[in-house]
Amino acid sequence: MRPAWVKRQIDDFVAAFCARATLIGVAGLEELRRAHPGVPGWPGGVKEAMGNLDEPEGFIWRPFAGQGLPQLWLAPTKTGYRAAFERFARQELGAAGLDGADVQIDHVFPKRAGSLGGLGYVRMLAIPPESNMAAGRTLEKVMVARNEELGPRGKATRVASYFSIGKATGFDGYDSLPDDTGAGNRAMVGALMAYLRHWGLPAGVLTALDQRLTEDTAGRLR
Repeated sequence: MRPAWVKRQIDDFVAAFCARATLIGVAGLEELRRAHPGVPGWPGGVKEAMGNLDEPEGFIWRPFAGQGLPQLWLAPTKTGYRAAFERFARQELGAAGLDGADVQIDHVFPKRAGSLGGLGYVRMLAIPPESNMAAGRTLEKVMVARNEELGPRGKATRVASYFSIGKATGFDGYDSLPDDTGAGNRAMVGALMAYLRHWGLPAGVLTALDQRLTEDTAGRLR
């Protein structure tokens, strides 16, 4: 069984996704600050330094009281990110360490695609190994290939998608690479939606329209 802190940070991520658009990648700190103005419906917060990390390498984003758990954001090019997350988890999440936690530490928006797309920072999460590896060999592989073939997407902010939530919660049902057409991704996305429904996401964020849009998104994700 995974430690309670692992479930807490996944639950926090999912809850924010269900309530509003949730950032997982930004070109710089200004994009993160602008997206969290502290108005009703959006959590305010502050950037804080973390020991042993220079600002270009990463930082902690600390939502105001009652608005979510602290988050670790790292440059997609930073090495040693498992060790950085372990320090963060001990300091902010009450973790005893990562040994025996049965998780992999990874970028919620894939680091290679993020780097190619000009992101300065990506949110980090402790993720079930099965879903992390499944996403890496399918979705994230295609995202990198599309960046290299078509050019980087170049968006200054990236928000969590149903694929992000599947990765965070343990979905490992990908059996093929994403197709370039929405119809070609119907079975894959249908399996993802069924998994998330069983996991506990509310029906209001798992509509038929959400499924169709996610099928189309898979065809151009990069």
